[in-house]
Amino acid sequence: MSKLSLFFYVLSLIITAIIFSFVHFLTEPIIIGSSKNSISNGNPGLFPLLFITPFFIVSIIGTFKIAYVAAKRTFKTVSFKIMMLLSFIFPSVMVLLTIKKAKEVRLIIFHHNDSVTDLAEIALLNTFSNHIFFNGWTLLALLLTIVWIAYLFVFMKPQDESLS
Repeated sequence: MSKLSLFFYVLSLIITAIIFSFVHFLTEPIIIGSSKNSISNGNPGLFPLLFITPFFIVSIIGTFKIAYVAAKRTFKTVSFKIMMLLSFIFPSVMVLLTIKKAKEVRLIIFHHNDSVTDLAEIALLNTFSNHIFFNGWTLLALLLTIVWIAYLFVFMKPQDESLS
């Protein structure tokens, strides 16, 4: 990866992280019984994501390229196996924790909304749970999932023994 590509990759990562944090701030949950939250809640807070799409794509492609090269270099080492394992475990734990938190928010909404008769009527990803799905941890989990996919590509691809 050239220095210019690396610069754009790092810049894209920084911009993506800032926008994810901004979206998390704009989609903070409603605090029941409090009028403290005067910021928009839910879908209007997702509007900044429209502007980062090019940066987001560059950060995903750059992460894949860097991870793929690193995986090819360390294919037959212990660090390859450790990285592949960690880049699978961390996003998996993050997904489970995120779903658990979304279920808790759904339960709070159910208990404070008399018009809903069944818990299944409230989706996990809804206007009030966007703050759970758009934060730095989910961005890190996404990037580590991409790292895992890159390592999986190297693992699945037949290696040329003559290069070793």
